[in-house]
Amino acid sequence: MVHYKYLHRRSFVRDGLWLLAINAILFAFFAHYDVLEVIINLVKEYEHWELDEFLPLGASLTFSLVIFIYRRLVELGRVTQAFEDLAKQDPLTHAYNRRAGQVILHNFCQKAHREGEGFSLLQLNIDNFKRINDCYGPSVGDDILIKLVAIIQKNIPAKSELIHWHSDNFLLVLPTSITSPYEFANNLRETIAQQLFTTDTITCSMGLATWQKGFSLSDMLHNVEDALLDAKAANKNTIKVA
Repeated sequence: MVHYKYLHRRSFVRDGLWLLAINAILFAFFAHYDVLEVIINLVKEYEHWELDEFLPLGASLTFSLVIFIYRRLVELGRVTQAFEDLAKQDPLTHAYNRRAGQVILHNFCQKAHREGEGFSLLQLNIDNFKRINDCYGPSVGDDILIKLVAIIQKNIPAKSELIHWHSDNFLLVLPTSITSPYEFANNLRETIAQQLFTTDTITCSMGLATWQKGFSLSDMLHNVEDALLDAKAANKNTIKVA
């Protein structure tokens, strides 16, 4: 998942050039007016004031300021990271939300076009979710969504991404390392039916689409949605391939 970069190279270089320019001007000023010599003469003239002690004190303060700024930057980075995590997470299930999902899908499509490394897209939807909310209440419906995400995350392989697309609708991005996406989807469908709810059997319908050369992101989303609608129309609890 692409995230916010706390150190932008362009702004870093620009700020560095500004600091170099300012210090070059100050150096020219110091050299023209022999500032160090003026300071030395001032220290000798007022030796009883212990002005020479200000030089090591200035170095100490500079070092302390560098440490202080570094620690504040680290804290700022942590706070920014926390806000970033909140912005890309669904607050209920803690899966990626739609905003983060769009970035993930865009990155997968870009990589597919650039390297020819395809991927599969699995869209799943809980069957009769409205009836479940009506019978057991919205709080139970929320618990089911949370448990569904836990089941999926426990059973998906590495480099897969789970996205809470909307309501009880989820997208699962599967990398090419999964040699048989349909078999994986079918095993996941059976696992969900066995583990999701104890009081009632709750199933999922799934649509599956595989990226092909020339496909855009909108093509993939359109195909996988059509496949899901076909699965819903075929008595649910099944998988249809686009």
